[in-house]
Amino acid sequence: MMQEKECTDIWRRYQAGKDHHNRTNMYTQAEKCHRFYEGDQWHGLQAGDEELPMLNFIKPICRYKIVMVAMNDTAILFSPMDNDPKKAEICEALTAFAAAQWEKGKLDSKKWAVVKNACITGDHYLYCFDERTPSESVVTDMTPRLKMRLIDKTALYLADEQEPNLEEQEWIIIAERVPVENVRRQAKDNGLPEAEIRRIVSDEADETQLGVTGADEVQTDSGKCTSLLFMRKTDGGVAFCRSTQAVVYQPMQTIRGLDVYPVCGMRWEEKMGSARGVGVVERLIPNQIEVNRTLARRAICVKRYSFPTVVYDQDKLLAPEKLGVVGASIGVKNLNANPVGSFVQYLSPAPISGDAANLQAELVGTSRELEGAGEAATGQVDPTKASGEAIKAARDQSAISLNEQSAAYKQFVEDLAMIWYKLWVAYSVRGLRLADGTLLPHAELEALDVDIKIDISPIDPYSVLSRELSLENALAQQHITFEEYVEALDDNSGVPKDKFRAILDRRRGAAPEQSESGAGQNIGPGGAAGAFSPEGALPGMELVGGGVPGGLPGTGMPVQGGAGLFPGDGPGDGVGKGGGNGSRVWKKRKAPAFAGLITKSADGVTFLMLRK
Repeated sequence: MMQEKECTDIWRRYQAGKDHHNRTNMYTQAEKCHRFYEGDQWHGLQAGDEELPMLNFIKPICRYKIVMVAMNDTAILFSPMDNDPKKAEICEALTAFAAAQWEKGKLDSKKWAVVKNACITGDHYLYCFDERTPSESVVTDMTPRLKMRLIDKTALYLADEQEPNLEEQEWIIIAERVPVENVRRQAKDNGLPEAEIRRIVSDEADETQLGVTGADEVQTDSGKCTSLLFMRKTDGGVAFCRSTQAVVYQPMQTIRGLDVYPVCGMRWEEKMGSARGVGVVERLIPNQIEVNRTLARRAICVKRYSFPTVVYDQDKLLAPEKLGVVGASIGVKNLNANPVGSFVQYLSPAPISGDAANLQAELVGTSRELEGAGEAATGQVDPTKASGEAIKAARDQSAISLNEQSAAYKQFVEDLAMIWYKLWVAYSVRGLRLADGTLLPHAELEALDVDIKIDISPIDPYSVLSRELSLENALAQQHITFEEYVEALDDNSGVPKDKFRAILDRRRGAAPEQSESGAGQNIGPGGAAGAFSPEGALPGMELVGGGVPGGLPGTGMPVQGGAGLFPGDGPGDGVGKGGGNGSRVWKKRKAPAFAGLITKSADGVTFLMLRK
């Protein structure tokens, strides 16, 4: 009796939520917004064989806004509130673990779905859960198995529809259509008696699920039923159960230590006095309808009045049906007595006013401009005639109107990261095992007072190009080394980062071999780290080849008729031939013998000190 009463209470709450959604026209409006975005804008119209034209300007506007908000590379960063090195080490491990969970949960695609549906209908939600049961399984399996499921706005029912903060809700219900066989199997696993299991039967799909009707579902023997996931906060944690209309097939359980609802959402735009948001499509529907009607009227007028109409004498023409056949021969009666013009005439097409076309263009253009998605805002510029920085600046300027949505998306990711952390703490009663085998103790994880930061960086082509140019300028001005330049490149950069890394690895591998072949052998272009250049040629010498002067260690710089100034591969021969890779050849030109010394400055620059 307790289960039946609890089920009745849950179902009554669900029915109260349905009544509220029907009063606010949520189901119909959400479905209508999706149809207009997808292009089904003449839905329900009986037009016979006529296919009415449509000019969908809603979708480009939405896609522009969605891209501007979602096209950012998102990273979750955990950091402690204090400077405790132990906590910082744990946060660093959690950051790496969160990145792996992001990839495993396919959040890069799910975030697009959340932003897209929030733009279309006003708000969208993500439900997170751990596949492990909060029981003895967490003792043997200490690696979290998080799952994320997208939830439509019409499938979420709140205790207070005027409270925008989900954490302040008394209870939350998530409705879903589930095969009856799956529900009965879970009921059996939960120990329900056979009499209760037989009460789980299929029911009719209603308007509460977007795009789901009885005709859309695959008809099977057992069918589907509406399953309700009920959650509420208690002193010990979040309690939950699952119910059909007549049976609670998963009894109430409490996840100890979990003090947040495992549901986070994004609202596109705030709505006064409502827990729901306002999307872009809803306010554009009236203009879209008028544009389609105007376009249809223009098409009908063109078909009726923009082409010449033939008028003929039925008594004089033998085969009037051939008037529309190209190259046909048509017989007439009494042609000698009357000219052909008296038998057949054409009515000139009536002129069509341009007001309709002007109104249509004005509606489309003004609607796009008011939504901040006009041609200038959407960045329709020629990239060959503008720099990457200029295009990026124009794009950032146009995105100012979307700052509210960008902040909402960032808050959504922060809420998701906090839910992950709370789930890790609640389920890791014996410790949290990371992917690399590291075990984080539960006590340290629970006592960690974290500050969650979300790092969002743009990944559009012009932003990537701008960063590449900045790195190239820093390299050209010698503010960074080539190795630092390669490591700083983005993974999605157009510069072949992997190939540069391979070249550097081969150079590092070849360096020990070169050092063994001769002391001080020149390495790299110019030799001796490019310490010498043609401009630095010594007086009395002329540059013949490339590289640095012979005479550095390993090159055998000569003096006339004597041995090399410095020990090298062999004695000098008086013509300036030296050892080393790519060494330049110097000729003696009436210069006396020199003595020299190699020295290094404090910053590591090598100098060749010569004296007479």
